[in-house]
Amino acid sequence: MIRSFIAVPRIILNDGNCSSTDKLVFGIINSLLSDKEYCYASNKYFQNVLGVGTKTISNSLSRLKKEKYITIKYVDGNRRIYLNLDMVEKNNSIDIENNYYDDIEKNFYHNRISNNIKENKKNNNCIFKTDIDGVEVWNGVRCERHIPTDTEKIELDELLKEFN
Repeated sequence: MIRSFIAVPRIILNDGNCSSTDKLVFGIINSLLSDKEYCYASNKYFQNVLGVGTKTISNSLSRLKKEKYITIKYVDGNRRIYLNLDMVEKNNSIDIENNYYDDIEKNFYHNRISNNIKENKKNNNCIFKTDIDGVEVWNGVRCERHIPTDTEKIELDELLKEFN
């Protein structure tokens, strides 16, 4: 059964050596595997699906092979494309994902500080800063955690009811 979607592991999505086409080709190979360890897809098939030229597909397959995401073998004159499951196993994906989110948090913090410095230079009212007791202040309002009242809990439950 051919899946009606493609899946590309994070390790490949975050690989700067792979082009967008490489990632799509990998996803197509992955979707064509079904119960087998390999697929028979021809370059022409990839061209038709992605709407790109012969050279583009050849380059993508070569790059995926070079990066060790796939192996290609010929059996009885037929090409078989295998995924290198060791490269895309869950642990690799989790490591990449963790690094990815760490970078997002660092960039968010850095950008927030940079924007505050720029805002401070424009006017002396900083949008975001930290109070003397360590509580964050946004636009002049302290960002503290408050326990909701019973009325607020009922109102929130009512708003969220449609999602249950």
